[in-house]
Amino acid sequence: MNQLLFQTNRYLKYLLTAKTRYTIHSPFVYDLLNKVLRDNTRYTDYATLDQVRNKLLANTNLVETVDMGAGAGKKKYTTAVFPVGKLVKLRSQRKTQIEMLYRLVKYLKPHTILEFGTAAGVSGSYLKMAWPGSKMITMEGCSGLAAVAESVFSDLKLTDIQVAVGDFDAILPSVLQQVDRLDFVFFDGNHRKEPTLNYFNQCLPLANESSVFIFDDIHWSPGMEDAWEEIKQQEKVSITIDLFWFGMVFFRKGIEKQDFIIRP
Repeated sequence: MNQLLFQTNRYLKYLLTAKTRYTIHSPFVYDLLNKVLRDNTRYTDYATLDQVRNKLLANTNLVETVDMGAGAGKKKYTTAVFPVGKLVKLRSQRKTQIEMLYRLVKYLKPHTILEFGTAAGVSGSYLKMAWPGSKMITMEGCSGLAAVAESVFSDLKLTDIQVAVGDFDAILPSVLQQVDRLDFVFFDGNHRKEPTLNYFNQCLPLANESSVFIFDDIHWSPGMEDAWEEIKQQEKVSITIDLFWFGMVFFRKGIEKQDFIIRP
């Protein structure tokens, strides 16, 4: 089964099983659904961030990129040269998705944010602008894209944001040594089962009761679905939310362990 057919089948299954807000009985999840997922407010930051994203999409400068994730297939990594705009289109989330991440950060007000795979800095900009007072570390495997991201952050005058460059397997341990807690983690750098579980397990000891871990493309492949199922079973995890494109993981204490499939 090719990937497109696989994802189509999974999306149809998601539509058949997803709940709406009217069938959610968890007060925490119901509140999150109404105040974040269904929030249609056009925040003033959106206009600024839209301009940045559109400028990047129109950028024809060539960048040599390194793919150390699922795009590399069975190889350790692959390299290619692409215009910045094409890479942004390929590697950045849809506008509705990154705006949802913005609202989630704004709602939760995390002290620390860690992002796996900033690419050209689009998602990182949304995360940081949502709560400028946070300490943010964003990792990128491609030095060319990391340089673009740093330029974007500088233009937006975003401070207390560090871009760590390199293979996540190599740099993650030293990155985690720089923080004593992880309040918000966005896993969007390697869409394969074993690396995803490895990164999750390394970050887990720094999670707290207010933390949320967001996993991109949990239905990308059978391997990613297997990883998602294992993450849901982890003892420290209390609530998970499957939004098809994203998987949310919470660590709230004193509540019944529940897994939700929700249509926003």
